[in-house]
Amino acid sequence: MEVRPATSADALAIATVHVRSWQAAYRGLLPQSYLDALDPDRSVGRWQTILEATRWPSTGTLVLVDGDSDPPARSDTNDDGQPGVIGFAGMSATREDDEDPLIVGELQTFYLHPDVWRRGGGSTLLQAVQGQLTRAGFQIATAWVLETNARARTFYEHHQWHFDGTSKPHDWGTFTVTDVHYRLSLV
Repeated sequence: MEVRPATSADALAIATVHVRSWQAAYRGLLPQSYLDALDPDRSVGRWQTILEATRWPSTGTLVLVDGDSDPPARSDTNDDGQPGVIGFAGMSATREDDEDPLIVGELQTFYLHPDVWRRGGGSTLLQAVQGQLTRAGFQIATAWVLETNARARTFYEHHQWHFDGTSKPHDWGTFTVTDVHYRLSLV
């Protein structure tokens, strides 16, 4: 497995990983009708826009690729024939008004295809994210996590991230959930 910066050619693979991960990780946590309606093809344009807005070193998306195993369906290669995307993470300066965007970096998205969960890829990707945020000059990393997502919370806590006591409602229009705030010192 290796981690590299994402390119616009990775948009469909990222969209596929994103949807499949949500459908597996959030089953029983979000409305099933919402999860069933998710379609990677409908979010490719949004992902292309996100990837084109990359501003390294502080803003961008990293992808986890694995050319040695059978990759998940529709993520086998990107348009350039590169190995399949099995995970991705997006980061930027914090979006929180009460945090200093020169000091605090935010892990905005972090997903792996469910076919590769618990094989070490998440740890590899998280380590790369933390390294990238450090190289960008951030001293603190933060992430919002669905409060009821025990798997994700355990993963972050295993990697020394901690819940800082902050929570907020997240209104998706047809349903509302609670997100909790995690934090890691990078220095």
